[in-house]
Formats: sequence, structure tokens, C-alpha cells
Amino acid sequence: MISLLLYDKHSSATLHFVDSLIKIYLLQLHNLNKAVFIVGPTGMDIGTDKPPREILERIPHHFIDILQPDECYNSGLFGKDVRKKIDEIISRNRLPFIVGGSGLYIKSILEGFFDEKIKDPETKKKLQERARKEGNDLLYKELREADPEFAARISVNDTQRIVRGLEVFMVTGKPLTHHWQEIHISLHFQPVLIGLRKGRDELYDIINKRVGKMLEEGLIDEVKTLRRKGFSPDNNALQTYGYREVFNHLDGAATYDEMVEQIKKRTRNFAKRQMTWFKKMRNITWIDVGDDKEAVVDIIINIITIDENK
Repeated sequence: MISLLLYDKHSSATLHFVDSLIKIYLLQLHNLNKAVFIVGPTGMDIGTDKPPREILERIPHHFIDILQPDECYNSGLFGKDVRKKIDEIISRNRLPFIVGGSGLYIKSILEGFFDEKIKDPETKKKLQERARKEGNDLLYKELREADPEFAARISVNDTQRIVRGLEVFMVTGKPLTHHWQEIHISLHFQPVLIGLRKGRDELYDIINKRVGKMLEEGLIDEVKTLRRKGFSPDNNALQTYGYREVFNHLDGAATYDEMVEQIKKRTRNFAKRQMTWFKKMRNITWIDVGDDKEAVVDIIINIITIDENK
């Protein structure tokens, strides 16, 4: 049995397009009750572009709404949990799909991360305090000096990973990426990696439309509700693009138009980082995606069929 990793090179801006491709594929080859998707963890709805309720009810999904925004969860734990779930799904003679745009989380599944026990709470606390008082720019600069490879993969706005990278370096004297190279895990499945690729102009148009769609669906009200429940932009899950900018707008730090442009810009920057990440990954079969979704689905089916017959 094969585990198929189908993900999008250009961030979650095209997640619904990927979802459409998968649904067409499933309708052609499988009964819906035999299709299983695995997507990244999330505790929100609009800003995360979560699949609509009717899809969640028809097709089994995992790792959706498993955490509150203030609960700690990282890519290392995610990789372990997903590998267990993949094994469980395959044991029932089902084909699991992992769909998403985060290279870090794909890596956590396929390669794992080093021992999460390497921690120093005092060092972490000091770094978090510095981030609050001094901002991320200085810490990010220090991370670029200590671990340029890791820094290139994350955003200057990603406080949690900046702090984690510096914490590991300060505790062990070695970059986080050095520890990654020492990890070796055994997979109980054969991964098939397929990348969907779009032109930059088309991608940016999709990003712009997605931002407008999120706002039309009530992203600002969703953030207001999260705040009333006691959550804040200090929670790592709410530092993702979309949520952070809305919090800034509600706090008077940005006008509505500035907020919209900031969300678009951060999404574009995320897409660029993912392009850089995926270029370094091997064994990806790239498909240039146009308007003919069924043609793309046929290519995907052929790729899977070839691998199943090996």
C-alpha cells in the first residue's frame, strides 16, 4: 500500500484547488467512505481556509480542530502523530493523503526531527522576553548568524521558531539544522511526492482573491470572537498570516487597507519561502497546473498507478 503525499508548492492560497483535484480523483477511483485526507493541525476556521463542513462530513479528515489556539504543538510532534495515523489508515487498506503547503511539516513526516527533550526553559524565557521587548528583527539576525539555513526557511515574524532555533543553538552549541541531519527514522510506507505548480502572476491573483474571500466570510469577526475567548496574538497559532494583521488592525496599528495589503504581502512571502524549500527536496514529480483539472487528475492517477505496480 502506498501513502500519497500530494502538496502544493505555492502555500495554502490554492488549498481549495488541491481539494477539488482530490475530490475528482476520489470520485473516479474510490468510494467516498474509503478516502482519507490528512491535513495540518488548526484550531480556527476562516483564516486557515479549513475545508467546508459538507466536505468534512463526507470525507474522513484528521488533525482538524484538535487543539485550541493557545495549546502548544510543533512540527516534531506532528510528524510522529501523522506517521502513526498513516500506519493505522494503511492497516485498514485505505490510501492516506497528506495535503498542504508547509515544507517543514512534510519534512517532519518523512524525516522526523531531533529529540524534543533538548530544552532550557530559562533560556527560552529570556529569548521570549527579548522578542517582546526588542522585536523579532534582532533575534532573527542572530539566528541567521547561528543557523543561516534554518533562518532562510522561516519568516522574521515567526517568533516561536526563531526562539526555538536560538534556544537549541545556545543549549547545544550546534545549529538546529545540524541536529536534523543526525535523525534517521524508518517509514512503514512508500511516499509518493507530487507538487502542483502555477505561474507567479496566477499565484498572486489567487492569493489576492483568497484574502478578499477570507474577509468576506468574516475573518475580522472570527478574530474578535477569539479575543473574547481570551486568545491573543501572542499565541503561536494566531501569529500566522491573516490573524496577526487583523489583531494589529483591531488594535489601531493599521488601517483596513493596510491590513489587507499586509496579509497579501505575507502570503506572497510565505509562497516564496516554500518555493525555496521544495527546490531542495528530491523525488518530487512536478505538475504544471492550468484550467483543465481533469487532465491534472489523470496525470496524478498515472503516477499513483505506476508506483502501485512497482
